[in-house]
Amino acid sequence: MTSITPRPETLRRDGGCLCGAVRVSARVETEVQACHCVQCQRWTGGGPLFCVPVSDVTVIGEDALTAYRASDWGERLFCATCGSTVLWRMQDRPINYLAVGLFDDQTGLRVTDEIFIDHRAPWLPPFPGAAESSEAQEMVKLDAFLTGATL
Repeated sequence: MTSITPRPETLRRDGGCLCGAVRVSARVETEVQACHCVQCQRWTGGGPLFCVPVSDVTVIGEDALTAYRASDWGERLFCATCGSTVLWRMQDRPINYLAVGLFDDQTGLRVTDEIFIDHRAPWLPPFPGAAESSEAQEMVKLDAFLTGATL
Protein backbone atom coordinates (compact mmCIF):
# COMPACT_ATOMS: atom_id res chain seq x y z
CA MET A 1 0.00 0.00 0.00
CA THR A 2 1.35 3.42 -0.96
CA SER A 3 1.16 6.14 1.63
CA ILE A 4 0.17 9.58 0.39
CA THR A 5 1.43 12.61 2.26
CA PRO A 6 -1.47 15.05 2.58
CA ARG A 7 -0.95 18.58 1.33
CA PRO A 8 -0.95 21.20 4.06
CA GLU A 9 -4.20 23.01 4.58
CA THR A 10 -4.62 26.12 2.41
CA LEU A 11 -6.52 29.27 3.20
CA ARG A 12 -7.50 32.18 0.93
CA ARG A 13 -5.85 35.31 2.33
CA ASP A 14 -5.50 38.94 1.27
CA GLY A 15 -2.92 41.47 2.30
CA GLY A 16 -0.58 44.19 1.23
CA CYS A 17 2.41 46.36 1.89
CA LEU A 18 2.60 49.13 4.47
CA CYS A 19 1.52 51.93 2.12
CA GLY A 20 -1.08 49.90 0.19
CA ALA A 21 0.58 50.32 -3.22
CA VAL A 22 0.86 46.51 -3.47
CA ARG A 23 -2.05 44.23 -2.61
CA VAL A 24 -2.00 40.45 -2.82
CA SER A 25 -4.54 37.67 -2.72
CA ALA A 26 -3.46 34.03 -2.61
CA ARG A 27 -4.16 30.53 -1.43
CA VAL A 28 -1.84 30.29 1.55
CA GLU A 29 -0.52 27.11 3.13
CA THR A 30 -0.54 27.08 6.92
CA GLU A 31 3.10 26.01 7.20
CA VAL A 32 5.52 28.95 7.58
CA GLN A 33 9.23 28.80 6.76
CA ALA A 34 11.72 30.92 8.71
CA CYS A 35 14.91 31.68 6.78
CA HIS A 36 17.78 32.71 9.05
CA CYS A 37 20.36 33.45 6.32
CA VAL A 38 22.35 36.64 6.74
CA GLN A 39 20.70 38.24 3.69
CA CYS A 40 17.22 37.65 5.12
CA GLN A 41 18.27 39.03 8.50
CA ARG A 42 19.50 42.23 6.88
CA TRP A 43 16.51 42.46 4.56
CA THR A 44 13.99 42.12 7.39
CA GLY A 45 15.90 44.19 9.92
CA GLY A 46 17.18 41.46 12.21
CA GLY A 47 14.98 38.41 12.36
CA PRO A 48 14.35 35.70 9.83
CA LEU A 49 12.24 36.11 6.73
CA PHE A 50 8.96 34.42 7.55
CA CYS A 51 7.40 33.23 4.31
CA VAL A 52 4.56 30.95 3.39
CA PRO A 53 4.00 28.80 0.30
CA VAL A 54 1.26 30.23 -1.91
CA SER A 55 -0.65 29.39 -5.07
CA ASP A 56 -3.30 31.09 -7.17
CA VAL A 57 -1.60 34.46 -6.53
CA THR A 58 -3.03 37.79 -7.65
CA VAL A 59 -0.90 40.93 -7.28
CA ILE A 60 -2.40 44.39 -7.66
CA GLY A 61 0.14 47.18 -8.00
CA GLU A 62 2.87 44.96 -9.41
CA ASP A 63 4.40 48.05 -11.03
CA ALA A 64 5.24 49.29 -7.49
CA LEU A 65 7.50 46.26 -6.91
CA THR A 66 11.26 46.54 -7.21
CA ALA A 67 13.49 43.48 -7.55
CA TYR A 68 16.94 43.20 -6.02
CA ARG A 69 19.03 40.33 -7.34
CA ALA A 70 20.93 39.34 -4.22
CA SER A 71 22.63 36.28 -5.74
CA ASP A 72 23.13 34.50 -9.04
CA TRP A 73 19.82 32.69 -8.60
CA GLY A 74 17.50 34.60 -6.26
CA GLU A 75 15.74 37.91 -6.20
CA ARG A 76 14.03 39.84 -3.43
CA LEU A 77 10.98 41.92 -4.27
CA PHE A 78 9.84 44.85 -2.17
CA CYS A 79 7.54 47.84 -2.46
CA ALA A 80 9.44 50.73 -4.03
CA THR A 81 7.25 53.23 -2.17
CA CYS A 82 7.36 52.02 1.45
CA GLY A 83 10.10 49.36 1.34
CA SER A 84 7.92 46.51 2.64
CA THR A 85 9.32 43.04 2.12
CA VAL A 86 7.04 41.20 -0.31
CA LEU A 87 8.75 38.03 -1.53
CA TRP A 88 11.87 36.04 -2.33
CA ARG A 89 11.92 33.85 -5.43
CA MET A 90 14.21 32.19 -7.92
CA GLN A 91 15.01 34.81 -10.58
CA ASP A 92 12.25 35.33 -13.12
CA ARG A 93 10.19 32.44 -11.72
CA PRO A 94 6.55 32.50 -10.66
CA ILE A 95 5.67 33.61 -7.15
CA ASN A 96 5.44 30.61 -4.85
CA TYR A 97 6.26 32.20 -1.47
CA LEU A 98 5.10 35.47 0.08
CA ALA A 99 6.19 37.21 3.26
CA VAL A 100 3.78 36.35 6.06
CA GLY A 101 3.70 39.95 7.31
CA LEU A 102 1.76 41.02 4.22
CA PHE A 103 -1.37 39.15 5.20
CA ASP A 104 -4.22 40.93 6.96
CA ASP A 105 -5.17 37.70 8.76
CA GLN A 106 -2.36 35.44 9.96
CA THR A 107 -4.43 33.12 12.15
CA GLY A 108 -3.84 29.40 11.71
CA LEU A 109 -0.25 29.81 10.49
CA ARG A 110 2.70 28.20 12.29
CA VAL A 111 6.45 27.92 11.77
CA THR A 112 7.18 24.36 10.65
CA ASP A 113 10.53 24.78 8.93
CA GLU A 114 13.68 26.76 9.81
CA ILE A 115 16.49 27.02 7.27
CA PHE A 116 20.04 28.36 7.58
CA ILE A 117 19.82 27.67 11.31
CA ASP A 118 23.57 28.03 11.68
CA HIS A 119 22.95 31.77 11.16
CA ARG A 120 20.00 32.08 13.57
CA ALA A 121 20.38 35.21 15.71
CA PRO A 122 21.65 34.21 19.16
CA TRP A 123 18.74 36.01 20.83
CA LEU A 124 16.13 34.00 18.89
CA PRO A 125 15.27 30.54 20.24
CA PRO A 126 14.29 27.69 17.89
CA PHE A 127 10.61 27.27 17.09
CA PRO A 128 9.30 24.18 18.92
CA GLY A 129 8.63 21.27 16.58
CA ALA A 130 10.00 23.00 13.46
CA ALA A 131 12.26 21.04 11.13
CA GLU A 132 15.75 22.54 10.91
CA SER A 133 18.41 22.62 8.19
CA SER A 134 21.81 24.28 7.93
CA GLU A 135 23.31 26.44 5.18
CA ALA A 136 25.24 23.43 3.86
CA GLN A 137 22.06 21.35 3.66
CA GLU A 138 20.19 24.13 1.88
CA MET A 139 23.03 24.64 -0.62
CA VAL A 140 22.89 20.92 -1.50
CA LYS A 141 19.14 21.30 -2.16
CA LEU A 142 19.75 24.45 -4.23
CA ASP A 143 22.45 22.78 -6.30
CA ALA A 144 20.16 19.82 -6.97
CA PHE A 145 17.37 22.19 -8.02
CA LEU A 146 19.61 24.23 -10.32
CA THR A 147 21.10 21.14 -11.99
CA GLY A 148 17.81 19.26 -12.19
CA ALA A 149 19.07 16.44 -9.97
CA THR A 150 16.80 14.68 -7.52
CA LEU A 151 17.63 14.16 -3.86
